[in-house]
Amino acid sequence: MLQDDLRLTPLGNACGHQPFCHTVPEKYRRIDGACNNIKHSTWGSHLSPYSRLLPPSYKDGVWSPRVSERLGEPLPSPRRISVALFNDENVYQSEHTLLVMQFGQYLAHEITQSVDTSFRNGSAIACCEPDGSAPLDPRYRHDACLPIDIPSDDPFYSVFKQGCINFVRSALSPRQDCTLGYSQQMNKVTHFIDGSSIYGSTTEQTGELRSFEGGKLITFEDYGRDLLPISKDTDACLTMEQGSACFGSGDTRTNQMVTLVVLHTLFMREHNRIATELQKLNPYWSDERLFLEARQIMIAELQVIVYKEFLPAVIGDSAMREFQLNLKDGEEYSYDYDATIEPSVVNEFSSAAFRFGHSVVDGQLKIYGSKKMEEIIFIPEAMFHPSRMRKRHFFDQILSTLTTEPLQEVDEFFSDAMIRYMFRGGNPFGVDIASLNIQRGRDHGIRPYNDYRELVGLPRYTSFEEFGRKGDALKSVYSSVDDVDLWVGGLLEEKPEGSMVGYVFREIIADQFVRLKNGDKYFFENDPSLNPGHFTPAQLRELRRTSMARIICDNSDGILLGKQAINAFRRPGIQGNDVVDCTDEAIPRIDLMNWRQEID
Repeated sequence: MLQDDLRLTPLGNACGHQPFCHTVPEKYRRIDGACNNIKHSTWGSHLSPYSRLLPPSYKDGVWSPRVSERLGEPLPSPRRISVALFNDENVYQSEHTLLVMQFGQYLAHEITQSVDTSFRNGSAIACCEPDGSAPLDPRYRHDACLPIDIPSDDPFYSVFKQGCINFVRSALSPRQDCTLGYSQQMNKVTHFIDGSSIYGSTTEQTGELRSFEGGKLITFEDYGRDLLPISKDTDACLTMEQGSACFGSGDTRTNQMVTLVVLHTLFMREHNRIATELQKLNPYWSDERLFLEARQIMIAELQVIVYKEFLPAVIGDSAMREFQLNLKDGEEYSYDYDATIEPSVVNEFSSAAFRFGHSVVDGQLKIYGSKKMEEIIFIPEAMFHPSRMRKRHFFDQILSTLTTEPLQEVDEFFSDAMIRYMFRGGNPFGVDIASLNIQRGRDHGIRPYNDYRELVGLPRYTSFEEFGRKGDALKSVYSSVDDVDLWVGGLLEEKPEGSMVGYVFREIIADQFVRLKNGDKYFFENDPSLNPGHFTPAQLRELRRTSMARIICDNSDGILLGKQAINAFRRPGIQGNDVVDCTDEAIPRIDLMNWRQEID
């Protein structure tokens, strides 16, 4: 493989451009994520490549999808694997709430977004025949097509005479070192936990979301309630008819799930709440100062929620200690920043490990009124159709559902909503998220599951029986244990005590959040010598009091929701997780008086 620098060749114009970074680092992190690390100015920035734990597995070493280890033939169809392994069964766990699933999706969107290749004019690429009966003839396919074959005996899609699921490969990123080599996929958003889902990843996006008054974000005032602004993108939702609503935020996927819209609304309101309080404390601050300070606090709150509440629920307390992921205490600063750590999102995390959440999605949402269940929403019916947000009680009802209903186990059981009806629009069928996940891993050159077992220090599997109860099903579709896709193997593996996910996924997820914490110069805990936008010790103490419960209490409509469990990610009533009034000190508040600036 050639590794010569191409900057001085005719191909140099295709190389990624290096952003200009000030010699003295800026106090506030950049919207586009650039210049976090001066020596490696593009690390973590938007439109930069994912990093990797292991070199990719491409048939040609560059871009062609991997093939079977034993036969050298194409791997089995992802849809055939999905049918053999995954079926609809509800297996609930007793400790955590649906909020783990929904915050997990929000967080995934916060730090990752691969970009499907498109035509130059932005139009989508079709890889299947117009009626979906078969993949397009290879002679007429776009080079980025990697359609998923549906077997003719498929128990579901054959009813609708479907033989193809459209799949377009991810857009590629210029190599940061400007050399020839294997393909690298591009992350459209910033890699950091930096509020990009709230503020966007470009200054243009941020400008469209700001009101430029009092440091606040734009809202849609709906009969006394602040909702997200109405989207200007006519393709963002299934319908834009009068009276319906389609919302905008810093992320283009906001309307994908109505429960996702709820979290975006919460965090928009929290930013505006902070900006309002800061303006009361510092009436002479400009709109720009108020916005930047509120954004800085909001980002810190997100980081606290991730590391104090969400991550321990997913990987367990043992992994938190092992990887030193716990936050510091009180007014203590952190000195964990390491300029040699690349903070970029790892491809194996984005394309496989963090997609464990698709397994825990419930196919329906139970909506409760003040005394009884009022409605059951079939998830696909609320995809890209979030108009229910305009119902007066709905926001509080969904928050109650997310913080009380149980989470499903991470396993091989998937709701039909996910493997038959995803993104169905007006069709009687949708796409299969499991097939998409498997194909995305192959598109991104993710190596087989066994390679990652070896990477984390586990013995390689040598027989299908070692996979446990799904061994026979795996054997029916894969030719070799060394062919099993990472996402598939990860879902089937045994789980360490206290962890929601198995050993390999736990290690990949933990490693990723080490990178996002210790590779981020602006991480909220960092010492003044490290973080140009550091907080004072007193401010750190207050920020560490952040909880999802408090953000819900402070930003719900307060119509049906006046109480909340102390940890919103855990089931109410579990030992130490009492339901208390939102005014109770058990759900502490951040005292923003510590941001009051005295006038000289």
